[in-house]
Amino acid sequence: MNVKKQNLWVCLDSTVSEFRYFQLSLSEQIEEQFKDKERVYFQVSNLAEASEVCQRYIAHFNLGSSNWTGGRVINDSSDFVASISYNGRIWDSEEYAEAKEIAA
Repeated sequence: MNVKKQNLWVCLDSTVSEFRYFQLSLSEQIEEQFKDKERVYFQVSNLAEASEVCQRYIAHFNLGSSNWTGGRVINDSSDFVASISYNGRIWDSEEYAEAKEIAA
């Protein structure tokens, strides 16, 4: 049986937190403006790697949980596969109230 392994893609995205922005110092506000604001999908081989990539992205851009808007994992057909939360946990739904954690 020939089963084709599908590629996975994880969304890396952030936004300026309006709630937090006005609580920042002027230098922090300037730093906030230079954070990456372009949504990209990065190819990964599995969900554990997707979580690692998200954590590196968050650390690199010094994001807070209110900045993190990425983490959606899709397959080659753009079908939802999983969601990576700010803390790196992997979920089976984008609706966190009903989502179950996936062990990587």
